[in-house]
Amino acid sequence: MQTPAGWQFAIRLETLTDGVPKDVLIDRHLVLLLRDGGEVLALQGTCPHQFARLSQGSIVRGWLECPHHRARFRLADGACGSGWQLPPLKRYATLLHEGAVLLPDPLVPLS
Repeated sequence: MQTPAGWQFAIRLETLTDGVPKDVLIDRHLVLLLRDGGEVLALQGTCPHQFARLSQGSIVRGWLECPHHRARFRLADGACGSGWQLPPLKRYATLLHEGAVLLPDPLVPLS
């Protein structure tokens, strides 16, 4: 597969199951990928509180819950929910290309 300029391979799309978060390591950063039908979201893979792996948390009605302290982050924009005052999760652009999920190269969060 020829990767388009400015993008890097993250994972094969068929290895992602709808609604089940999966970690990938990109440039020494843990990135959480989440497939939702034909779309793939890419978020910071660790909680900003104590760096728990968010892929081990649960997803409920558009929110990702930290497995350690139950802080919640909105999938749509990474914002922290009520009860906690944590920075939003970093979000990354994704590109679906020839059956693969690609992330920006270098890995730079969306603004």
